[in-house]
Amino acid sequence: MNTKLVHPIWTHLPAVTALVVFLIYTFAGGTLPAKIPVHFNYGGIPNRFGSLWEVVGLMIGLSLLFITISFILDELWTRQEKQKTFNWLSLMDDITIGVMAGINIGYLVYLRQGLEVFNFPWVSLGLVGGGAALLAVILELIRPYRRFSPALGESPALSLDEDISRRLKSKAPFVYWDYQNPLYVSLISVLMPLLMVGIAVWIWFEQPWLSGLLLVATIPSFIMYGGLRVIITRHDLTIRLGILGIKVLQLKLVDIHAVEKHEFAPLRDFGGYGIRFNREMQAYYLRGNRGVKITTANGKKYLIGSDNTERLAAVISLVSGRKAADI
Repeated sequence: MNTKLVHPIWTHLPAVTALVVFLIYTFAGGTLPAKIPVHFNYGGIPNRFGSLWEVVGLMIGLSLLFITISFILDELWTRQEKQKTFNWLSLMDDITIGVMAGINIGYLVYLRQGLEVFNFPWVSLGLVGGGAALLAVILELIRPYRRFSPALGESPALSLDEDISRRLKSKAPFVYWDYQNPLYVSLISVLMPLLMVGIAVWIWFEQPWLSGLLLVATIPSFIMYGGLRVIITRHDLTIRLGILGIKVLQLKLVDIHAVEKHEFAPLRDFGGYGIRFNREMQAYYLRGNRGVKITTANGKKYLIGSDNTERLAAVISLVSGRKAADI
């Protein structure tokens, strides 16, 4: 396994910079009272006092959490990238930490000025949060692309059958990928977290811990980003979900008894999209009404949706040694 990092670390610079700016402004920007307001009502009037470390600790903890998660997701994205695409997930830590830093810097300004009413700091939010977001977009655009080796059947001199047969005979390692990643999955994976971040920002000073929980709760929403991937190697067929590559199905090719191209009605047959079940089989698909039905030696049946049904059925058949049938 290749342990060398592929995604450049410097793309996380906006998030780290926003955190450092907040810390510098906190400890080098002038003295602060021993007891500070840490909770406000919707009118901006303090209703609870506490320690500065309560604010600083929450900021540092959430920042480190989001930088770590973003670091992992960006590395996974780059390792799965077949061509240079804009990775919206790479902006997650930069925007979130930039927004938190901007709000907290405005909060520190309020503390040092000794004002009675805290007004939402749109100026510092725009400067720090907007600056971090803009820099993150620029860095993602100039991020270098790591080229992957061609997939099966991509060589113009060889057909798919010839390519697979050649690799099987030579015992060379190979991997075939099949993707389903519709637009609605990307929208849900991005817009839902953005909505939750917006709510968290809105209630930051009214309910800071609830706001923190909302920020953490955005993380599972990213799981679906990237859709479903079918991965076929010399020995296995694996289906993985989302950017984290969660394994939802793995079959040994020697256990496959029959391979069939299959048409289905997603709503009528399975009641929706995603990972579904009915009395006959388990299904894995995110769009369309065509796929490959696999029957194993013990009689279990699996349906795998695909945008390239004929190609996927041919690959499974060739590698497993089973002839594909049409239904």
